[in-house]
Amino acid sequence: QALNGFVLVVTAEGIVFFCSHTIQDYLGFHQTDVMHQSVFDLIHTEDQQEFRSNLHWALAPPASLGPPTDPSTDGESVSTSSCLVSYKPDQLPPENSSFLERGFVCRFRCLLDNSSGFLALNIQGRLKFLHGQSRQKCDSEGSTPPQLALFAIATPLQPPAILEIRTRNMIFRTKHKL
Repeated sequence: QALNGFVLVVTAEGIVFFCSHTIQDYLGFHQTDVMHQSVFDLIHTEDQQEFRSNLHWALAPPASLGPPTDPSTDGESVSTSSCLVSYKPDQLPPENSSFLERGFVCRFRCLLDNSSGFLALNIQGRLKFLHGQSRQKCDSEGSTPPQLALFAIATPLQPPAILEIRTRNMIFRTKHKL
């Protein structure tokens, strides 16, 4: 709660794997409503391609309905609507590489008192392997290698006013105009 933002983990397919409960303070969505849903349902349409490109280590996501066009993958990764985007660990830069760091701005849908309906968030994080997922490959038996996921902290571009920080801890809030 001391963080001015929320934690967000998004898989390479754009599925929210985890988000902290403080997402409700910034966007108005409950944690359970967001987890295991497409992050693109929350993102402004003009920012979706930017977010999608940041989910892949080469900043070039594979086509959504076919195999990737990147010759370095040698056709090993297939991305369709029902398959996972996965990379073999030897295809990726080392885990401490700066190629895996991500920092960008994206507008998220906001249910709170916001005239535009969207809140600009600064997304800072890095791509890491999401271990412990026992999913099956689409085309053969066996499990896939660990998939990449974006582990990030989302913070508002405009810091909250002092009054907003103080009222967040109150149980009941109301707003009146005279």
